[in-house]
Amino acid sequence: MQIAIFGGSFDPPHIGHQTIVKKAIKKLDIDLLIIVPAFLNPLKVKSFLNAKSRFNLLKKLFSNKENIKVSKYEIKQNRPVYSIETIKYIKKKYNPSKIYLIIGADNYKNFHLWDSYKEIKELVTLVVVTREGYDFKVEEQAKKLKVNIKISSTELRNTFKIEYIPKKIRHEVKKIWRKRGKI
Repeated sequence: MQIAIFGGSFDPPHIGHQTIVKKAIKKLDIDLLIIVPAFLNPLKVKSFLNAKSRFNLLKKLFSNKENIKVSKYEIKQNRPVYSIETIKYIKKKYNPSKIYLIIGADNYKNFHLWDSYKEIKELVTLVVVTREGYDFKVEEQAKKLKVNIKISSTELRNTFKIEYIPKKIRHEVKKIWRKRGKI
């Protein structure tokens, strides 16, 4: 079994995330893609949406896809979790022959700063998602996944452009934004 892990804050999930998942399923030789929303990104002090809301939005967005699973692993830890811990958990649980770790170009640029990054490189094949405005060279053993959707969750939280939210979860996100007086 070959697995891809796509972790992140997903704060909120947007069409860029949806496109990454679709392209990964199509382009990578995998049996299962595991989406892992963070309880809290280790490099951040808070999230806009709470962990449960982000998990539920992702579950709804990717429901009815048998080769996609949204994992509650990091959320259940109730603390920031480093990628190495999640990778080891998934490796133990599924015993895959190969693991891909999908990361954005912005994260790849600082990958050498990640906790246990050398060990991560031994356990997985990195898949770097291209992003407009990030010019970078990928190591030979890593793969590129061309997406180039010019949106980030940070930008989305600042602009509240609802058209970047997938239709399947747009109503829920609108409700949250309204409740917080953002739209």
